Amino acid sequence: MAEFKTSTTVACPVEQAFDFLIRPANAVRISPPALGLVFTQAPEVLEIGSRFEFKVQGWGQVQTLQHEVISLDRPRQFIEQQVKGPFKKWVHEHSVLVNSDGEVVVFDRIEFEPPGGLIGLLITSQKIIDHLEEGFYHRHQELRRCLEVVA
Repeated sequence: MAEFKTSTTVACPVEQAFDFLIRPANAVRISPPALGLVFTQAPEVLEIGSRFEFKVQGWGQVQTLQHEVISLDRPRQFIEQQVKGPFKKWVHEHSVLVNSDGEVVVFDRIEFEPPGGLIGLLITSQKIIDHLEEGFYHRHQELRRCLEVVA
């Protein structure tokens, strides 16, 4: 099983960062445009048990995925897992923490197994990690732009 971890520091209160992250509309705001993220079914605010469906562009194809929120600990963490989609496994843990310097850190951890079959030969764990690194670089910049107040 492969794992991807990333984090960024955001100058805002924990509650503000968490509230931003549990709103699917905001995921669209901070995702790279090339990803083509579109929610086809989603609540305004995620709660435990929420299911949401979305489409993304990846590796030359539009994929439809469905995820479910399997854990929610407001305002610290929520975990979503794929229930329909191309991956054998996809579990995304979103955490909002305060570090020893009192700064808010948004931390993401994704455990996944690439697709099976022929497509799995082309879309390897390393290719997925490279794609995630690019996407989260953009996401972190946009997250800070949306949440930080310039003094």
